[in-house]
Amino acid sequence: MRDLVWFRPWQEMEREAIELRSYESVVLPGLLQTEAYARAVLGASGRRTPDEVDQLVAARLARQVVLKWENPPWLTAVVDECALRRPVGGPNVMREQLQALIAWCELPHVRVQVVPWSVGAYSGLDGPFVLATSKDHRIAAYLDTQLQGQVVSDPDDVAAILAAWENVRVEAMSHRQSIDFIREVAETWT
Repeated sequence: MRDLVWFRPWQEMEREAIELRSYESVVLPGLLQTEAYARAVLGASGRRTPDEVDQLVAARLARQVVLKWENPPWLTAVVDECALRRPVGGPNVMREQLQALIAWCELPHVRVQVVPWSVGAYSGLDGPFVLATSKDHRIAAYLDTQLQGQVVSDPDDVAAILAAWENVRVEAMSHRQSIDFIREVAETWT
């Protein structure tokens, strides 16, 4: 497996962040994934060996520790309804994943909002991203690609991603409405 050296700078930013703002249009955010869901996502390409998938899943789950710290970052995740309805790993995996997502939302520092299909086209369809705000209020972004992720820190680029964040958030249901919606969708995965 290729060494994930390119991911280390982002991982450090994620650990030091006081706030994380994540948008996903197709899958649920890595920080909120269950083991089975992460395994299905990371193994879907067929390009990785089972050992490589195991390593990636372990690394992804290990990152979740930041949300369990004494002073965790504030996490707001906006997801497209598509991510709730795509049968990643099958019905049991999806039901477990959505129930876990609801459990994450019980933490006072985790907020999830859903952009419903009824919105139609919106700026989030351009792709997923994460924004991290550091203790000194610097903001960096992370963009994922098929090959590797990219950390963005140029002020103009970060400003463009912040604008996309605001455009995405305005289309989303409230946190409370989103939790109720996620519960409804979870019940459909039987």
